[in-house]
Amino acid sequence: MSLLVVPLAPEETNLLTLGELDELLSCERVLFEQPQHPLRARLEEAGVGCADIDDEQETGETNRALVADPGSVRVLELARGGARVSAGAARPPDDLTAAQAAPVLRRAAAALSGVVAIMARLRSEDGCPWDQEQTHESLKIHLLEEAHEVLEAIDSPESEDLAEELGDLLLQVVFHSRLAEQEGRFDVADVASALEAKLVLRHPHVFSDVGVSGAAEVLKNWETIKTTEKGRSHPFDGIPRTLPALLKTAKMQKRAAALGFGASEPEARARLDDALADAVTRESLGVALFWLVALARACGIDPEGALASHLDEFRASLPPS
Repeated sequence: MSLLVVPLAPEETNLLTLGELDELLSCERVLFEQPQHPLRARLEEAGVGCADIDDEQETGETNRALVADPGSVRVLELARGGARVSAGAARPPDDLTAAQAAPVLRRAAAALSGVVAIMARLRSEDGCPWDQEQTHESLKIHLLEEAHEVLEAIDSPESEDLAEELGDLLLQVVFHSRLAEQEGRFDVADVASALEAKLVLRHPHVFSDVGVSGAAEVLKNWETIKTTEKGRSHPFDGIPRTLPALLKTAKMQKRAAALGFGASEPEARARLDDALADAVTRESLGVALFWLVALARACGIDPEGALASHLDEFRASLPPS
């Protein structure tokens, strides 16, 4: 039987699941990285043999476990060597994933469930009058504002607001999920489960035996999987019509490039020059902007980010009124 690794910090003992405890109680011996771990005394009281990892001796026992610090290098090393890694109430797709996530997994599960609980209370008859009145429609503007505030925080590396802004954006996800739950459509657990399944499905080069040569092939596979998954009949299906034109152009070109219809830098530059060779009209300017985006992509530059950066410079160049 392979070694069971239980990543569990001393202060996380209350986050141990009943299933994990049952497995530990059934072990012939449980090793501990931290000798004073509070779980050790409980297991010893139950008659389980315990020892420090540094005092481990070959005893011939096959049913053993290791209670390790979640951030310990041993967790990842043992997972790569074939050990089983528990993950509390979470259900990662494999042991290596559980090991990679160990430093945050239990704390995240506890914290996120707290947010879900608070939102359930706020939307209840015992909750907040404002929250009770909200609808998907009324929250749209808040979702948009919070997304832009996250972008603002990302663009200000010296700012310490990113964690807070991400929390505000997460609130919108939990809020809309609670509304949908009360409508009998889905709940936040369905949202998370669907996202987990999607991530595994769209990364066969990580969770299956599909080989890739690099990021470009990953993107190509991603688009192929999405097309099959959603039953798309057109390569641009699923791109929101309400996206700003510059962002929509980049997204459409990215989708086309993944299907083999990308433009090289010389080609994009030549098409741009052709579009601007004659009198500028609404149509020719649209063509020029299209190929300008293509040129940016061919050069590895995000056109939206490049324009936003220049707008910041332009704003700073003007004297205050």
